[in-house]
Amino acid sequence: MFSFLERAGEAVVGILPDRPRIAIKRKARMAWERNQFRKADVSVIAHPKSGSTWLRFQLTRLYQKKHGLDEGVIPNVESLHGLEPSIPQLYMAGYEYMKQIVARPVPDAELKDKACIFLLRHPIDVTVSLYFHIQKHAQRERKLFNDWPMDLSQTSMMEFVITSHWGLMEAIGFYNSCLRHADSMARAHVVRYEDMLADSEKALAGMARFIAHPVTDEDIREAVEFTSFERLRAAELKNTFNTPRLHAANPEDPNSFKVRRAKSNGYRDYFDAGQIAELERMVEQNLDPRAGYGFSQPAGGSPQDQRR
Repeated sequence: MFSFLERAGEAVVGILPDRPRIAIKRKARMAWERNQFRKADVSVIAHPKSGSTWLRFQLTRLYQKKHGLDEGVIPNVESLHGLEPSIPQLYMAGYEYMKQIVARPVPDAELKDKACIFLLRHPIDVTVSLYFHIQKHAQRERKLFNDWPMDLSQTSMMEFVITSHWGLMEAIGFYNSCLRHADSMARAHVVRYEDMLADSEKALAGMARFIAHPVTDEDIREAVEFTSFERLRAAELKNTFNTPRLHAANPEDPNSFKVRRAKSNGYRDYFDAGQIAELERMVEQNLDPRAGYGFSQPAGGSPQDQRR
């Protein structure tokens, strides 16, 4: 009955003009996100294009395989607890909801007592990846919902990164807020996308320890191998998991893939030397150095230890 009513409601909302339809969808989504966050044992908080899809597949595979659950559960990490109650209730937090919370002064009552994994990625790489995602992958309804630009065909990548309200300064501000909150929380774990690239097993093992549901080294190794870039790229081409979370918009265009490059500092391939210097200066001057992306430190330096 509920699913019928839900579908009927979607059909009714779907005939409304853009503005009221999106307003209703946002309100409903925020209510759902709030409920998910409140009941979660551990939440992952990330900016769009920070690697959360990859992490979602890693975590789902880790516990799906360990407990012999059907592979069809991948990548629905939120469903694991319902299928196996010993697994903590996990939640890959929606950015539109979480950005409102992390933007509040620290400490925030809704956040400080929660257990959260903060996933960071170099903010220039984030905005470059988001540019491609909006331009080549995102559907119109998703653009409306997220207030993304509807058409980037006349907008250069540099213009988007510098001037868009989804550009570099927005990503920097979000990460600064995440790090401030991590300082005041009872349980916080900060991991970087670059850590996951450099040593996937170590990064996933650290998150598994934080989640506090025992797994073996072999469990970690198998999950990492199962969710390698090559395997996920092949799965996206074939739509193996039958999910919009891993489905190529255009198989002929590599930049339309969700699993696009898996590369650190890839932004340097898209800008000239002067643009790179300008963008890196913005990061150097505005991003909390604890994020580990300062250009005066060795490449690949990690953020200060926030694991508790």
